[in-house]
Amino acid sequence: MGMGGVSGAPVRARSTEVVRYLRERLPRPLVIIGVGGIDSAEAALEKLDAGADLVQVYTGLIYEGPALVKRINRAFAGRDH
Repeated sequence: MGMGGVSGAPVRARSTEVVRYLRERLPRPLVIIGVGGIDSAEAALEKLDAGADLVQVYTGLIYEGPALVKRINRAFAGRDH
């Protein structure tokens, strides 16, 4: 492994597991922010389904551009809540 941290797609599944673990154990008023590998609307919804209240799209935004936020919002608005 090179210098620096690991982020993006390599951490997506594990970070979703952590979100799910935390949501099962922490009281609802506590806000969980899903991070790690969110580079598509599907990835964002995966974090929200696992229990995240918000998502961070830092790396995804760099690679996908601002249209990623629009795609995530459309996917979220188009589903049954």
